[in-house]
Amino acid sequence: MKEPIEFKLSGDRVFSEREKAINQLHNRRHFGEVINGKLFLSLIEAAYLMERGKIKVLDGDKELSFEELLEIGRKKDDQFDIKYLVYKDLRDRGYVVKSALKFGSHFRVYRRGMDEHSQWLIWVVPENLRFSPSDITARVRVAHGVRKNMVMAVVDEDNDVVYYKIEWVKF
Repeated sequence: MKEPIEFKLSGDRVFSEREKAINQLHNRRHFGEVINGKLFLSLIEAAYLMERGKIKVLDGDKELSFEELLEIGRKKDDQFDIKYLVYKDLRDRGYVVKSALKFGSHFRVYRRGMDEHSQWLIWVVPENLRFSPSDITARVRVAHGVRKNMVMAVVDEDNDVVYYKIEWVKF
């Protein structure tokens, strides 16, 4: 097995200055964002790659365990676990998954690579979440405005994910 690429914890992200990280993870598999020669990953991306043995994360001199990284994510976001489940499910299906905060959703999803525009906006919700119809219509309106499909990823108490496409219907 290849040696995991070393990343350093920095707030709510991790980063690596290694060219290998940029080539293998960003250029080939579309993970993270390259800024000033460094590859930055979200905590969700880092957890996914750490779970697969592709990276290791250091907090100062201490190497973090997968569970410690999850705990850091949970402290920053109380929905970290269900977002991670959805992220992992989509990545395991071969999709490229990026943040969609500027669109009012959790993720934007690309079918293959990033040569085309993302096709979907994903809103992650726990099965027992109560929300109003206006919560849905606002998200559908944004998705429609940027020519994407709105998908609600519902995570049940068994950690199963079910996807619901939500769209406008004209009669």
